[in-house]
Amino acid sequence: MCAYLSAANPPRILNPIAAPETLLPSVPPQLVSAAAAIQRLRSIKFIPAREVVEQLGVWQESSHILFLYRRYFPQQFTRSTASTVIPIHHAERGYSERELEFFKLVDQHLFPLPEMMFDMERLPSIPIHPQGVDWEDEPENLRLSLRAAMALVSDDDAMLWEAWLPPLLRPASGERDWDHFAELCRHAKGLAVRFPLLIELVGHDTGNMWLDVSWETGWEDYLWGEAEMEYLKKEWRKAQRIFTQLNPLLDRMDKHPRYWLKRLVKMWNRALKTVPTSSANQVRE
Repeated sequence: MCAYLSAANPPRILNPIAAPETLLPSVPPQLVSAAAAIQRLRSIKFIPAREVVEQLGVWQESSHILFLYRRYFPQQFTRSTASTVIPIHHAERGYSERELEFFKLVDQHLFPLPEMMFDMERLPSIPIHPQGVDWEDEPENLRLSLRAAMALVSDDDAMLWEAWLPPLLRPASGERDWDHFAELCRHAKGLAVRFPLLIELVGHDTGNMWLDVSWETGWEDYLWGEAEMEYLKKEWRKAQRIFTQLNPLLDRMDKHPRYWLKRLVKMWNRALKTVPTSSANQVRE
């Protein structure tokens, strides 16, 4: 068991070291009665050793987060006057004001953080919010270009094709020769060369952490460490480059869907490994 002295941070752990106090002349200890001593002992609040270990772990983690703050944003850290006191709400420890200040800078300059973490209890690792296509979204809420690519991958959404394609042209069912599809797109003109990247985006197969993870598949945990921060930062930069490549294509497909969906589906059908008899006429178009 350990004596509980204060709910705030222990001195000199997260706050600057105070100037040394002036030593006072030694004073003989004051004798107290046994009854008074017992009364004083009863006034001390004891907490289980397990809780003490948990609190020390929180202080250690907070110190490490603030070290990362100083490492990545030294000027803002130096100017900061935000409190380092770790709040407790309903027996749950939260983030200090200075930690929250750091998280906002991370979200603005390094990689995205979910808004929910700015108003909640502490988490055991860096919270990841998938930035790719969410297959749980309603089709009507998606961009037409993304919905079309998802329809090809899932071999579904007949209503979409009926609305935008000629009656005799539909995506043929069957396994695709991906290398052949990529080659067809490479030889195409203009933005069509980016069709494979679009398919990879909706299929969560870009090779990028931020775009390939989803709420259904999950992801590994990333602790608040410099190596993890560097990895997430680099992956987010790659994700932004992928968006930069795809956005012109997505904009063009959304603006002229009949032309671009027809072109996409024809290439998709030509990449069939085995062409069904019922689709032969579509492939020859």
